[in-house]
Amino acid sequence: MQIFLKNKKINDNEIIFDYFCIKFKGILLRKPIWFILQFILVYFSLADELFAQDNWWKEKKYKSEEKQKKFNNCKLVFLSISDGLVYGNVSYISPYFQNEVYLNIQNTEKGYYNREQCSYILESFISNNPVSSFKWRNSSRSENYAFAVGKYKYKKNGFINNFLISVSLKYINDLWLIDQIIVN
Repeated sequence: MQIFLKNKKINDNEIIFDYFCIKFKGILLRKPIWFILQFILVYFSLADELFAQDNWWKEKKYKSEEKQKKFNNCKLVFLSISDGLVYGNVSYISPYFQNEVYLNIQNTEKGYYNREQCSYILESFISNNPVSSFKWRNSSRSENYAFAVGKYKYKKNGFINNFLISVSLKYINDLWLIDQIIVN
């Protein structure tokens, strides 16, 4: 459709564009602060969800490629543990258990357990506290040890609660293995 105004031809796209410009301008003129506050609120609430997971691991440059690979493997182990918690699947975590792992689960289970016992205890914990989200918050690493702390959010009886989960890894025979898991 074309409209002629004083010898000027206007097509549909120009009419639609002008219409939205007028409407958008009206919104900004009537409630500019409200519009800006909504934008800021949405941006920062999404930014936390989108970028928070990567802030926990500080990338470092190493002198040798071998060391770089060693600590990349460490990060991959922590990411696999995170996936296991997020998906409620202990099979993501269990390949990284040492023969004996120290567990402290909310002071209910406390002590050294073998691989099978660890799997069973973690499965029980995850099924009793279904995860709504899990994110690593910070980490630390040295030559033969690594440590990370994350926030485990779960829903129980209609309420969202939190646990802090700390995981310690030990470098043994060119593998990063779980040394201990503490849930508070």
